[in-house]
Amino acid sequence: MANIGFDLDGVLMRNPFGGHVFPTFHRLMRAAPALQNLDADAATAAVTRAVREHWNELMRRGELKAAYDWDATFAAVAHKFGGGVAVPAVATLVREGCALPDVIAALPHARETVAALAAAGHRLVVVTNGYAAYQEPVLDALGLLPCFALVVTPDRVGVAKPQREAFAAAGPLDWFVGDTLLHDVFGARSAGVKAVWLDAALPDALAALPVAARAGRPELAARVAESLAASQYAVFHPEADVASCTPEAVIKDLAELAGVVGT
Repeated sequence: MANIGFDLDGVLMRNPFGGHVFPTFHRLMRAAPALQNLDADAATAAVTRAVREHWNELMRRGELKAAYDWDATFAAVAHKFGGGVAVPAVATLVREGCALPDVIAALPHARETVAALAAAGHRLVVVTNGYAAYQEPVLDALGLLPCFALVVTPDRVGVAKPQREAFAAAGPLDWFVGDTLLHDVFGARSAGVKAVWLDAALPDALAALPVAARAGRPELAARVAESLAASQYAVFHPEADVASCTPEAVIKDLAELAGVVGT
């Protein structure tokens, strides 16, 4: 039996940030003193820039754990625009989002894949950059939480992907499945763990091949190079290159994972 780690967002689930957390924050921020004379679109754009600038600064300083503390980020952005805005705890907004229709979702074949692997006796863990209070309610609402022996988050372990300590906190891992080259593939391989890259946009030339035949293909190297060049995270990890971001296996759909890790 294998020890298999999973990323969450973009791999197993759609979280409520896009559908509820951020829209609620933007709506509340319209009451901020420095935004009251702007129309809704302009206010949203200004807040989005401020959030991005705050996140970028934390990432530039290497404060990866802090970069994913959305409560602190929302408080800092509210202060920037004059304060006076009562923003609920992000965990509260997450729970609200979990109860709304069509805000969260298990991604294609997530439930079947995770359930089958757990039933086969594999040890499954999560390593995510989302804080526990933001992620576990979603896993629970989707019925996925009982399948995992452990959920590793930055607030619990003090580090975030791609830091190798985040993977080490999960205990022994044979495979790690993720959709982000720098966080998941580069991070896992740096920690000595074999990486499975879930690339939903895998080119047809690669997708047409059997899963076992995709690794080592020049088309895969080209796809990694393309994705790495487009990554918003690349500037923060100049040590990463195509070789260190090339996975041991690549899949287009979670239904293909059993062909990599076995059942």
